[in-house]
Amino acid sequence: EQPQCPFHAHKLVQSEDWRVQENVPLAVQFGVHHTSDAAGRLLRDIGGGDKIREFCTRFYARMHVDATLKQFLFLDDGPAAHAKRLADWIIEKMGGEGQPWTDSGRRGMRQPSHHAAWNSSRRDPSVRGQHFKLDDTRIWMRLHFWAVREVGLSEHTAFWGWYQRFIGHFIRVYESRAPAYVQDSAQWSADPSNSEEYLNNGCFMSDVVGIHR
Repeated sequence: EQPQCPFHAHKLVQSEDWRVQENVPLAVQFGVHHTSDAAGRLLRDIGGGDKIREFCTRFYARMHVDATLKQFLFLDDGPAAHAKRLADWIIEKMGGEGQPWTDSGRRGMRQPSHHAAWNSSRRDPSVRGQHFKLDDTRIWMRLHFWAVREVGLSEHTAFWGWYQRFIGHFIRVYESRAPAYVQDSAQWSADPSNSEEYLNNGCFMSDVVGIHR
């Protein structure tokens, strides 16, 4: 029996049920992101937090086999557990479904987790301890937006636009040049030949790795 994503059983929201059509601005004041009623409404419109958990599970399933990113893994609890942690953080940032990230007891753990990733024993000793580089962030974004596209949310214009701005805001924390590549990363998976080449190349992005490090 094939393993099933635990978040596939949520209520399906079809595209014809989407109500939010207008542009949803990212709620940022003085460089700090805040939850907003508009983002919470957007979360409800796409089907709620489990829709976020679904695409995060798809993302981590791919990250676990990516030739570059899997080296940052330091826990062995699988894609679904990783996905729930990331998704709970995203859901809490959007607002409207409480504070799943805080309630999980992981508030304040994002930075220590990334420190552990930088120092993962899976990394070569010559680079162990180095922070995320531009190529790492571009690979991360390509795989992440691919997962969002796989669950159909690239067709939700309001969410697709908002989410790119959301990722762009936070990715700069790890690499200041990364936001310039958000749109390109989101579009990468629109062409099936890109993902096909990636898979045929052993889940290795040869056009990105080592560029502008």
